[in-house]
Amino acid sequence: MGWFSNLFGGKKKPTEGQVVDSVTTILKTAGVDVKMQKGRVNVKLLNARREPEKMAKVLYKLKKHTIVNIKASFGEWYYINTELGNAYCMKEYIDKVDFVEKLLVNAEVLNVRSYYSTDSTIIGKVYRGNILIKLGTHDKWYSVDYKGQTGYVHGDYVTLLQDGNSNATTTTTTTTTKKDAKPDDKKVFFHSRQDLATVPLAPQNQLSPDGQDKFGKVAVKTWNNYGNLVSVIANELGIDVEIALAVICVESGGNGFGSDGKMLIRFENHVFHTYFGSKSENNQKIFDEHFTFNTKKRRDDHKYRANKSDDWQTSHTSQAAEWEAFEIARQIAETEAMYSISMGAPQVMGFNFNMIGYNSVQEMFAAFSKDIRYHIMALFDFCNANGTRIQYLLTRDFLSFAKAYNGLTAPEAYEQRLQQYYEIYKNLLKNKTLA
Repeated sequence: MGWFSNLFGGKKKPTEGQVVDSVTTILKTAGVDVKMQKGRVNVKLLNARREPEKMAKVLYKLKKHTIVNIKASFGEWYYINTELGNAYCMKEYIDKVDFVEKLLVNAEVLNVRSYYSTDSTIIGKVYRGNILIKLGTHDKWYSVDYKGQTGYVHGDYVTLLQDGNSNATTTTTTTTTKKDAKPDDKKVFFHSRQDLATVPLAPQNQLSPDGQDKFGKVAVKTWNNYGNLVSVIANELGIDVEIALAVICVESGGNGFGSDGKMLIRFENHVFHTYFGSKSENNQKIFDEHFTFNTKKRRDDHKYRANKSDDWQTSHTSQAAEWEAFEIARQIAETEAMYSISMGAPQVMGFNFNMIGYNSVQEMFAAFSKDIRYHIMALFDFCNANGTRIQYLLTRDFLSFAKAYNGLTAPEAYEQRLQQYYEIYKNLLKNKTLA
């Protein structure tokens, strides 16, 4: 804390997670170079720390080739900014760059190779609309960042873009869109990828549930049912398949449909109130006839009834109750009712339809009702829509992921359960080929 405390005049240090926008001003006063420049990470995984000290808390980690904004330079540290926030990194692990060039993928599917030759090994694939960071030029080929390693793509299948004036941060092969933009060809969602439509769900290497406790049995069942598709997408994103499987287990016990064949849902009274009941006095009156909840603790005391003369029924007691409450709301306002349910194995809320690449919540509902495959893809599309969620999975920061994925309701319990399933999978899959 020596340098940091002295620089701030002995004042109380910023609270954890706080963005210290005043740092740039203070650094200028201290005579430190604060000219904004771009940099590229040159090591496999770089710690971004809360303070300019080697033992300071790690806020997040950056993959090799990640582009960062350098806000200030002093001593052996850079003060940087990325989409994950401000942080400090050692200078030796970041190379300054004058401008950033990017490549837009034009082919439906494009091979990324280990060398600039068609005879070289294919290390991965990218898809139409993906944006790649260009590292260099090699005859008719470009070297690019591919999940933190150097790969090569042929120039005939990409368009060179120049981003010398942009302050945006680009990481690996994900395409960023505006927060409220509708799905389009610039963002490739897993559920719309033709190459994934025929990937087998189940792995060839099945696990035995013998000797497992109830949690182990859930883990085995989830792997045996969906392990292959989960492995394919998790590997593409660079996250541990054990973690991806753990999220599915925590969210739904590995299930996407009930014994009656209906999709698993959870109807949230307070969300329906937000989207419908609160919009007018008449809507509020209708809502009050059928639904109630604790206005101080909105997730508590949910009840429903079909008619004003009926007794109140307690919500969240069974899937039958969830569907009964949902169908009541659906008769009142279908779109708002669909916004208010979490769907399937990943339990993604309906109001997130746009975030995961659907044009309407009805389209999302129909896809989820049809095939478990869309549940699995939605998990990854939801995580991939927000860079922090993928980052938390990459660094195994389960508590932060719990808050980013599931909100602030009991994140510690969610974290513990994620860790539990992760450890189960590490044991189950340690000697297995993930295919």
